[in-house]
Amino acid sequence: MVKRSLSGLSVLLFLFIIIEPGNAQQSPKGVESPPSANPSSGYDRAFQLLQEGKSTEALAAIDTALLQAPANAALHNLRGVAMRQLGRAREAEASFRKVIELSPRGAQGYNNLGSLYSEHGRQVEAQELFRQALNREPQNLTALLGLGTTLAANQLYSVAVTYLERAWRIQPDFQTGYELARVLRELKRPGEARKILARLTPPQDPALAGKFFVLSAVLAEDQKDKSTAASLYHRAYELAPDSFEIFLSLARVWLQIEGPASGKPLPQAPPSLSPEQNFTLGLLFASRGAYAQAVPHFERTLQSEPDSQATAYNLALAYKNSGNPQAAINLLDGTLERKPNAEFHNLLGSLQESGGNYLEAVRHFQKAVELEPTSEQYYFDLGLEYLAHFTFAPALEAFSVGTRKFPSSARQHEGKGLVHYALRQYPEAADSFLTALEINPSSPAASAAWNALHTLLSPAELENLLPRLQRLSELHLQIAEAQFWYGLVLLNQALAANHPERLDAAQLFLTRAIHLKPTLAEAYLALGNLYVARKENQRAVEAFLETVRLDPHSEMGFYRLGHTYRNLNQLELAQQKLSRYAELVRNRREQMTRSRSAIKQFVLTQSPVGSHQK
Repeated sequence: MVKRSLSGLSVLLFLFIIIEPGNAQQSPKGVESPPSANPSSGYDRAFQLLQEGKSTEALAAIDTALLQAPANAALHNLRGVAMRQLGRAREAEASFRKVIELSPRGAQGYNNLGSLYSEHGRQVEAQELFRQALNREPQNLTALLGLGTTLAANQLYSVAVTYLERAWRIQPDFQTGYELARVLRELKRPGEARKILARLTPPQDPALAGKFFVLSAVLAEDQKDKSTAASLYHRAYELAPDSFEIFLSLARVWLQIEGPASGKPLPQAPPSLSPEQNFTLGLLFASRGAYAQAVPHFERTLQSEPDSQATAYNLALAYKNSGNPQAAINLLDGTLERKPNAEFHNLLGSLQESGGNYLEAVRHFQKAVELEPTSEQYYFDLGLEYLAHFTFAPALEAFSVGTRKFPSSARQHEGKGLVHYALRQYPEAADSFLTALEINPSSPAASAAWNALHTLLSPAELENLLPRLQRLSELHLQIAEAQFWYGLVLLNQALAANHPERLDAAQLFLTRAIHLKPTLAEAYLALGNLYVARKENQRAVEAFLETVRLDPHSEMGFYRLGHTYRNLNQLELAQQKLSRYAELVRNRREQMTRSRSAIKQFVLTQSPVGSHQK
């Protein structure tokens, strides 16, 4: 599961403790108290101004009161609050240090200075100040909350939770519960965190309520409760409709549980997103197959950054996959007029191929190879384009160059083998397919091609390949196909070249292949043929029945099963299986006819791949 970040979700509501004059500590010994004037009236006036947001006027009132009572801790504390609101952090720090000096046995100065440090990222210093506050007042809520939150900011969650739980027991209010839930979530205790949040009432302040719903949504996701998470993200987004982060989370969950197919609309994205934010949303929608939703975000990104190659490429893909290939072609054509790009030519080639414009397609595939001759993908796509339209000479040239440039690419050898196969150059095809299997013995394409090809090789040609097949089986003892290929050729040689002594070895490798992969239908087919050769017809029937069970479209499985039933004089069963064989052959031929009729004549008006490939 992708870890969802909670950065930016901390409420950070540390309240500066404002001491009323009547509760202020008496001046320390040796400090003269104000003669007769009570600073209370000045304090109250400044306090009121701060509440009204008039920090400058409040500061003037505080300074006037301090002229009368310079040793009053409450006034210095209030002055620190005013300085903080005015953004004058150094002067706020000096005021809070004065509070500590005047009232060293109280927690307020330590708490307020710790809160100021925490606000400016000085978490380690803040932690020490909160600890000092707790040394003086062990049950002080602000100190507990401050220390727990600053520890959490340094990812010391297992320590932070102790202080936050103490604060929660003293005062289970919104801020304490929120911070505790955040830390419990980081400790992978989402169930406990959700229980804490369930006891809270979202605050009236929209920003804080939005954070509450986001945290609730993240916790719901942690517990796989996607539907609840979507609802909570939706509520958070209603409170903060300009938040890109909340919309991104809402869109992500919407794509997971609903998506475009659900018919349930997603709210509009926030206005005035940056190009990076639009691009991020475009990638999110495209990665989930919501290409229609991705298009406008990529378009807006491209409007802001018209030279962005990544945006143009992704927008072209979104156009294509949302059913508008012509828009993709137009975009790529326009982009390529300004700057050549191999990746764009390759994509444009596939688009032209899909639209039936084969000459244009091959032109773009060739251009991609010219611009980036080190790309294996582009050589493969070019060769495949030629091969798909039966232009075998240029296809062979493309794959031959590809196998020389990228000798460890199994699919280049597979492509070359297919061209040789189409040209009925079976020994050359066998060499290519076997090379592909030596590179990647798990390749389904090479395996299928080899299985279709081996019967077209002469006994002498198969004999030449036996050492390579034996080595392949020895190198890959746990790959069923590697055992099967060697066993199959041993069987063919035993039957075709009069080597009956190889039947036992063939049976050993075929049986080993079935043990490694009980679903390998071809191995059962070969084993059935081996039993027929030994005239063990009943065992052959069992092997052929398993073949057609695993592969109901196995023409040869039904054919061999029918003939074996005939050998056992079970003529009705023989007729049934041979009829099924005839039906499968007929269906395949009809399908091949339809496929061939769908392919237009593809004529190249230029020479094959140029010298740049050599």
